[in-house]
Amino acid sequence: MLKTIFKKRQSILPLDKPDWLILIVGLIIFVTTSLATITKSSIWFDEAFGAYLIRFDFWHIATYTASDVHPPLYYWMLKLWSLLFGTSEFALRSMSVLFAAIAITFGFLTVKRLLGRKAAWLGLLFMILSPMLVRYSQEMRMYTMVTAIALAATYVLTIATESKRRLPWIVYGVLVGLGMWTHYFTALVWLAHWVWRAWTVREKHKKRQAFIKAFFIREWILAHIVAVGIFLPWLPSLVWQLAIVQANGFWIPPVIAATIPNFLTNVLYYQDQETVNPWATLFLIILAITMVTFAVRLLRRLSGDKRRGYMLILAIAFVPVTLLFLASMPPLRSSFVDRYLIPSTLAIPLFAAVTLALSSEWIKPILQKALAGLMVIAMVFGIFNVYQLGNYNKTLHSSNNTRQTIEALVAKAGDGQPIIADSPWLFYEAVFYSTDNHPVYFIDANTEYKFGSLNMLRDNDQHKIKDLDAFAKVHPVIWYLGRPGNNSLTPPKDTWMQISQVEVNDSVSNKPSYKAVEYLAN
Repeated sequence: MLKTIFKKRQSILPLDKPDWLILIVGLIIFVTTSLATITKSSIWFDEAFGAYLIRFDFWHIATYTASDVHPPLYYWMLKLWSLLFGTSEFALRSMSVLFAAIAITFGFLTVKRLLGRKAAWLGLLFMILSPMLVRYSQEMRMYTMVTAIALAATYVLTIATESKRRLPWIVYGVLVGLGMWTHYFTALVWLAHWVWRAWTVREKHKKRQAFIKAFFIREWILAHIVAVGIFLPWLPSLVWQLAIVQANGFWIPPVIAATIPNFLTNVLYYQDQETVNPWATLFLIILAITMVTFAVRLLRRLSGDKRRGYMLILAIAFVPVTLLFLASMPPLRSSFVDRYLIPSTLAIPLFAAVTLALSSEWIKPILQKALAGLMVIAMVFGIFNVYQLGNYNKTLHSSNNTRQTIEALVAKAGDGQPIIADSPWLFYEAVFYSTDNHPVYFIDANTEYKFGSLNMLRDNDQHKIKDLDAFAKVHPVIWYLGRPGNNSLTPPKDTWMQISQVEVNDSVSNKPSYKAVEYLAN
């Protein structure tokens, strides 16, 4: 009896003591690396939106995010997390570190199960040094949660395909549904699973009719019925959100020839292509050619379960990137954003590690170690870039320094002086740092509630100034906060008299960015 239970446990978690030890050490290194600078950057708008959203109950969280562009599961989890650990930057962002650690664990389990210890151990090293994973582990967003769900589902899929039981397929279906409740672009991973499954089935069933019958087995259909059933209640909200996004357009820039190279340089170095050193560019080109050459050779040499396992890692790494790029080609509107592909940004280093580990039969150990060592150096450099840039917006070329500006303001302000943000977008960021002594407000009359992300402000009067003159009578000295750059900050009333001001430069470019001006309003 005990022997049977032990064998079942080993088939689900194929790790022995050395594996557990190396995994734990790897996770400790990753968590330490991620937490080291987790509060360096001020929260930016998307984070601030979530931090404000969790002030409401679970029903209203779903209602307000339905009017925005995302499903609610991440925000529900963030609400629960905040009830346990508080609402500081460190507390709210640390949930992303937890999910990243879960993602690494499932990546390790998957590779160990399919491809053996050597591939798993090297894969663990590359995963914990992934600059993009460290970057989004430091952000109060859903991307590491998506990655954890995606890799958990991938691992369960490997069990389900070898099992005669329905339970693993049901679990897989649940994870697919939960992924869609977290972020819609998780669908790219599920499509990668479809591609992988089609490839594995085609290997055994060449004829069309036999292929279709083998592909659409009852368990596969059951898993997707479960997934659709779980997601079905949110489907009307998805349709509504797609209609709104199509009507109002995208902020995402169009794809260009440099889009994929730019994506790869960010995966390895966390740098945009145009800023990468020529020698680093040469290394990336050599690495890419080497990995492609080795991968082709491996696909010819590997057979059976190892070949299917290698193809699964390859699919998770590259199918989502390819699909999103193709879906962003003209005349379609672009939706290619690096952070939508975080599962792939983790799977790509994993693919490199697996490729190196499995190629040991024909390459010299010194070459294998040299390539692995150079990869480690490149990714450590990438983590250093993450530390330097923080959550710098590479699209807008700006940093988020709202907290630093408010800290400088508070150091200069008198007791009880309120702060007014010059836009609802900046208000979301600033109100996170609001205190009883220096509360943050926005002006209702200056706010166009055009976007669904502003519905929380439209429907609630907290922090809202409806009568500016009446507010000024109660608060004769007011701080006005904005991001005018080199320009002056125009006060809400021409009659207000400037007393003093605080200026904060962009923490990366060092160019003028934030201003907070103290006004005598009466």
